[in-house]
Amino acid sequence: MQLEQARPVVGDDTRERLLTAALSQFAERGFYGASIAQIAGELDLTKQALLYYFKRKEDLYSEVLRRISQRLLSAMRSGVDENASPDAQFEGMILAIYEEAMKRPLDTRVLLRELLENQERAEKAGSWYLKPFLNEIVEPLNRVEDLMNIPAPRKFAAVYQMLGAIEYFAISRPTLSRMYGEAEYHRIAQAFPAELRAQIRRFIECGQGC
Repeated sequence: MQLEQARPVVGDDTRERLLTAALSQFAERGFYGASIAQIAGELDLTKQALLYYFKRKEDLYSEVLRRISQRLLSAMRSGVDENASPDAQFEGMILAIYEEAMKRPLDTRVLLRELLENQERAEKAGSWYLKPFLNEIVEPLNRVEDLMNIPAPRKFAAVYQMLGAIEYFAISRPTLSRMYGEAEYHRIAQAFPAELRAQIRRFIECGQGC
């Protein structure tokens, strides 16, 4: 499985290249640790040149988060068979998210840093880029007959638990590879989707009886 690398976009599209550099810096340093000067410096640009495209660091960061959300939505929807049952659609979504997280570790690191660091900004946030993504994942569960009467917070909690497991594993490759070796890490990664499926089946088959 090929892992994403943060490399400049080929061509003269400076805005796109800035977003690529910003993704790398925010993944490595977080919102507060990354600076406009560092991001511009990756492309041998001045701080003023970056500010021509994005007036504030917050604007650049918001666009990075918006694009991550778009990529997740696109990947999730690609895993949905419209002719499948709601529970099969949900499983397809979760597995597609796993594949996306494994291919784009920088996206995953930005998201995890955001959850850790955004408490102060959350009180002033005007846009929640991941909310449509989260809402769309839960939606198929509302159409599973055995889960229709389960309270919405419990469904959301189950989904969030699965997403947490995916995101945590997706950024663990360097540590796990050093601890157990690259070959063993790949065996674990190959087994991970089956464990996700088992978790999904337990939740759906449990229904109201758990």
